[in-house]
Amino acid sequence: MVSRRMIALLVGLSLIGGYLLYGSVTGTTQPTLTVENNDTTSYQLSAYTVESREKAMYMNFRVTTREGERRLKTLSQLVWSDRDRNVTLADDGIPEQHITVAPGEEVTTTIDGWNRGDVTVYIIEEHRGNETHRQTAIKTCTKPGQEHSLTLEEDGSSGSSTCA
Repeated sequence: MVSRRMIALLVGLSLIGGYLLYGSVTGTTQPTLTVENNDTTSYQLSAYTVESREKAMYMNFRVTTREGERRLKTLSQLVWSDRDRNVTLADDGIPEQHITVAPGEEVTTTIDGWNRGDVTVYIIEEHRGNETHRQTAIKTCTKPGQEHSLTLEEDGSSGSSTCA
């Protein structure tokens, strides 16, 4: 005969196992970002999380053009760098965080504000007083446990991501 303690223990272990499984399925694990700077310039990297790729493309940013004009651009206009400066999110309610990476430095962090299914957008700018937009990266993965990495090089950047 099975004792009540044994039944309680089995039920407790089942609940804990179910909770751990639920957490891995629902995406409670934030993406991890590693940025390696192999350039002689510092960079500012801004990360944003939004519900979908479509919504990401309509995000609005204030920029200063090469001609010195201050205007709004959508993310879809920033996919290819036009060397705009001081790219700043104009929309409210979008989680964002900023990281500065010095020459020769490697930084690893988690992306806060990410929920399962969200898209992560990275805006990379040279950090020299007037930040010049260098690259945009968009990472789409619906699974938790993502790993994003960016390597900043003098002649161009490279990146990769692992969708867990």
